[in-house]
Amino acid sequence: MSRTARYKFSHTRKIDGAFRFVSEAAEAGVILHTGRGPNGRHVDIDGVRLKNFGSCSYLGLEALPQIRDAAHRAIDDYGTQFSFSRAYLQCELYIELETLLEQIAGSPILVAASTSLAHMSALPSLINEGDHIIIDQFAHASLHTAVQLVPDVPMEILRHNRMDLLDAKLSDLRGQAGTVWYIADGLYSMLGDFGAFEDLKKLLDLHPHLRLYIDDAHSTSWFGSRGRGAALEHFANDERVVVALSLNKAFSAAGGLLALPNQKLVARIRRCGGPMLFSGPIQPPMLGAAVGSARLHVSDGLPVLQAELRTRLALCAEALAGTRLGLDTTSLSPIFQVPCDSPRVAFRLAELMRRRGFYACVCTFPAVPMNRPGLRFTVTRHNDLSDIPAFVAALDECRDQAKIEVARERDDGLAKAG
Repeated sequence: MSRTARYKFSHTRKIDGAFRFVSEAAEAGVILHTGRGPNGRHVDIDGVRLKNFGSCSYLGLEALPQIRDAAHRAIDDYGTQFSFSRAYLQCELYIELETLLEQIAGSPILVAASTSLAHMSALPSLINEGDHIIIDQFAHASLHTAVQLVPDVPMEILRHNRMDLLDAKLSDLRGQAGTVWYIADGLYSMLGDFGAFEDLKKLLDLHPHLRLYIDDAHSTSWFGSRGRGAALEHFANDERVVVALSLNKAFSAAGGLLALPNQKLVARIRRCGGPMLFSGPIQPPMLGAAVGSARLHVSDGLPVLQAELRTRLALCAEALAGTRLGLDTTSLSPIFQVPCDSPRVAFRLAELMRRRGFYACVCTFPAVPMNRPGLRFTVTRHNDLSDIPAFVAALDECRDQAKIEVARERDDGLAKAG
């Protein structure tokens, strides 16, 4: 079976499975809610005020006056949109933004309208016929989508963070393929664990044909010097590594960026990457917000905010250590996933936590493998220190309760069927 046929077959199964699981979550009432702002310590969901443990705004920058003011000024100066393709004409705010982002990344950069569109522009422009793609099984869905746009290049999926298997594959491919691209996340959005950076550095030394493409959207801003994220902390100025960062999430604006080894690659992707030519730009209000956030990132204020988040992460790790939840907190990232025995247990757990006054997110297929459902929660600078141990204690109690209630319902159903 050809790669295209295999992909179409697996794609159909995935869409069918995704529809079933997402429909079950919707029927259980744990997704597709409507919220009111502003986002912060609390979130208003369907008219109910809950303590917020579901946001990806890890530093809470969207609440800062200097970023909001920058967005307002951009509206005053440019209106709500600047409706040109950047190939023809770009808003001058891009110039200031890219100058600031180069200071943050420490390398040439290219801004895209989103991180997903950055992948869709970069990967077909970087990967050539004769190359080989290896992608981590838990890499973000946008990466799995983007690699399908690279024609006639062999691709295989690697078990999560298995550097021993990657090493063996690289040895097998030496002399048989041109460049081998390993595509992965810097911080995994569901599990909250980091990429195997130290092992990857060793593999780069061992295998000259290896190149890395890392989506580090979830560690942008809250991690690293000037918020450049975990991957660039490990691979700064490495000519064989491309890193994508997010201007959403903790950066609290809109868009994405590519940190690239040199200006030649910047020009190649800018001129050859389809979405770079044909997609709309970041509109002025969010360009203004991005400029305001970038100014904060290069100031002395960012380390203070990062330290405030680290205090909350340490408090959460301490609280989790006293539970039966079994979470690995060695990564100390803002993302945590509580494993559940089944999607129904995850749905019930989310419902029970809402009754206790807390909001967190279920994660089931297709966000995670079918056999790894759970409840995903995040810790942000918005969280009050007193809320964190209370949330963890409630979570510990509610997971057991969810298991019992779902098992009782199952047994009752079997008894009625018998």
